[in-house]
Amino acid sequence: MSALSAFAVDAPAASPGPEVGAAANCYHCGAPNPQPARWMAVVAGAERAFCCAGCQAVAQTLHAAGLDNLYAGRTSVAARPESEADDDWARWGAAAESGGLVRALPDGRREASLLLEGMTCGACVPLVESWVGRQPGVAAACVNYATRRALVTWDPRQTQLAAVLRAIAAVGYRAFPYDPARREALARRERRALLTRMAVALLAMMQVMMFAIPVYLADDGVAPEHRKLLEWASFVLTLPALFYSAAPFFTGAWRDVTHRRLGMDVPVVLGLSAAFAASAWSTFAGAGPVYYDSVTMFVALLLVARYVELAARQKAGDAIESIARQRPDTAERLARWPGGGDGETVPAATLSPGDVVLVRPGALVPADGAVLDGRSHVEEAMLTGESAPRPRAPGDALWAGAVNRDNALVMRVDAAGEDTRLAAILRLAERAAATRPAVVKSADRIAAVFVAALLALAAATAAFWWLHEPSRAFAVTFAVLAVSCPCALALATPAALAAAAGALARRGVVLARSDALEALAGVTHMVLDKTGTLTEGRIRLAGCATADGRARVDVIALAAAVEARSEHPLARALVAAAAGGPRVDAEDIRQASGEGVSARVAGIEVRVGRPAFVAALAGAMPAALADFARGRPDTLVGLNNTHGWHAVFAFADTLRPGARALVAQLHALRVTPLVLSGDRPESVAAVATALGIADARGALLPEDKRAAIAALQARGARVAMAGDGINDAPALAQSQVSLALGSGAPLAQWTADLVLLSDRIELVAEALVAARRTFAVIRENLAWAIVYNGLAIPAAAFGFVTPLLAAAGMSGSSLAVVANALRLTRAPKTASAPAGAKAAPESAWKS
Repeated sequence: MSALSAFAVDAPAASPGPEVGAAANCYHCGAPNPQPARWMAVVAGAERAFCCAGCQAVAQTLHAAGLDNLYAGRTSVAARPESEADDDWARWGAAAESGGLVRALPDGRREASLLLEGMTCGACVPLVESWVGRQPGVAAACVNYATRRALVTWDPRQTQLAAVLRAIAAVGYRAFPYDPARREALARRERRALLTRMAVALLAMMQVMMFAIPVYLADDGVAPEHRKLLEWASFVLTLPALFYSAAPFFTGAWRDVTHRRLGMDVPVVLGLSAAFAASAWSTFAGAGPVYYDSVTMFVALLLVARYVELAARQKAGDAIESIARQRPDTAERLARWPGGGDGETVPAATLSPGDVVLVRPGALVPADGAVLDGRSHVEEAMLTGESAPRPRAPGDALWAGAVNRDNALVMRVDAAGEDTRLAAILRLAERAAATRPAVVKSADRIAAVFVAALLALAAATAAFWWLHEPSRAFAVTFAVLAVSCPCALALATPAALAAAAGALARRGVVLARSDALEALAGVTHMVLDKTGTLTEGRIRLAGCATADGRARVDVIALAAAVEARSEHPLARALVAAAAGGPRVDAEDIRQASGEGVSARVAGIEVRVGRPAFVAALAGAMPAALADFARGRPDTLVGLNNTHGWHAVFAFADTLRPGARALVAQLHALRVTPLVLSGDRPESVAAVATALGIADARGALLPEDKRAAIAALQARGARVAMAGDGINDAPALAQSQVSLALGSGAPLAQWTADLVLLSDRIELVAEALVAARRTFAVIRENLAWAIVYNGLAIPAAAFGFVTPLLAAAGMSGSSLAVVANALRLTRAPKTASAPAGAKAAPESAWKS
């Protein structure tokens, strides 16, 4: 029997088996607990005891998924596993599947986001990725060091999640299906453990330094008996620093060596071991130099650097994690609305489209949907980056994760669980965070080569000094190992990228591809769509000309029937204009991407769309309609059938408030803006003139946009594109980096490399500035690491650097890299327009 098979969700509520919740028996499986209890966790509002870590993990996973009610509805306790295949990892995998923490991909594969415990440095990343990636059935394994998360994809016909978790455990780490509560608990535990180790090391360092100062300062030396006493005291105080505080370094080095890798812990452990061994030999022998002060200082300062790096890493990941924390666990479903009756609390993931939910003041909106009853203000800061609460009334949209501020709302559920906008944002962010950019992989390869070269140099240094001046061999070799800073090389890139991604996420810009910032930093041209990107997309029907005396209301109703299933802004404007008019039924509706829509009405083919698309069915536009269309800057849409033209519609739009600021900032950043649009050239030219854009092209099909971008790239341009529609997808894919607005079509968002959660188009410039700042910081960090190591290592090898100075220099170098990266957590300052930039008047274009 599996760990979850005892749950009968549809059965009547029954009390747990004997002593299920008591400390004597496991809350999950009912088996006797060890005494005293070793595994405790708060589940369903009370502290529970468990017989093993597996049962504790299953219960915590169910709690994170909002499935605590499964315990109340079970008819018996879960059975203990009876075979090796049913071990703790198997129960973990089963719980993750039941809790909705494993996603099914369209191609049949499975994907899960895992939280890793035991990672001590960036060198752990390639070890986990390569080891897990070699397991049978695993398609991909990507690890993000900044967030301690792994994204694993596998084929369920060849392997299961339990096998992946076991494989990770085999190399010395622990992995669990991700949930925000566990991540916070892990972060607290990690900080607390590191802080304790650091405190012990600092205390030992201060005491050992106090014992070493008399030796350094005494002009006539210290009496032998006193010196021996000080050395023995230093020896005793160094032991906890070495074997407790430095234990993670030894664990990491052993893991690297057993898997034939040279990580950053290897030179650290070699230096510490050699220095301590030489000092202990001198202490026991009663003669020779000791380096206890250097050992304790090295451990203490290295832990200080790692603590600062840990704090910076967790701060960088907090932006995305804060979005994950907005994921609602439960909902109050109204089964008999509007007839009344009490609501029932259910897991938010179990809601279905059509359910009616009550959202109380201060509660999270549990799903995507629309307001049915009530008026309130909701805060969507974590979803859109907009801090001001927005009013919501019946008919208005609500997004999962938003916070209801004022009054209770009754809402209809349109999408829940993994189908919500919040879940889509998290998937985008997870994929970007879990994959490592090419620049990070290059830095990791350089760091690995650096460690190997460092060990070879240390061996050569030791041999040279042993032959020429044996008394200094240990001190100089330890200085070489201590002064080197592979951590700075490994941290330079991921620390900066994580900080920048966190800062952008707080501003409402989500990275959907890990290489997006690197591509955006080198952009020379910015392609902008017009409708929905530079303009608000709130299109209205501004004019209509009909042929052969047809009634305006009839042609609008006919066009709206053909466009009824389309989400294009022009289609929505037609449907809105037809409200209250005569009803027309259309069938066999077909969409031609970038052209228009065709359908059959009363057995006759009807087309609505670009004038050229419509003309292909019934010939050229009549003179009366052509006179109406001539010279208008509006977007024109034609309507006809196989017998002839019916009407031409003119649609007007307004510029986005941030469009002028965006173009001015692009000019200031020396990025060339241009407009590629499917709208009429006259309309596109009017918008471009108002914004000060010299290159504007209209009447482009999706393939024309893609070809235009390809032509720019052939001339050496690095092109970014911002768009929002289905017809922008080919061009977005062709560009080096693409950006989609939050109101855009889902296909545009999934094609894009960055997604703007709100419709503030000026965030495009902020993302560009952030990308350039990020890679400027990366270059600074790498330059610092190269210069520091290039000067410090030779100086140490020639004996000019003492072990104490080497320890301080290495820690200081790591701190400098992390502190420089932390500058990116501040919001970027967008560039101001240059003095010569054109400023179009507000009235230059208005439709």
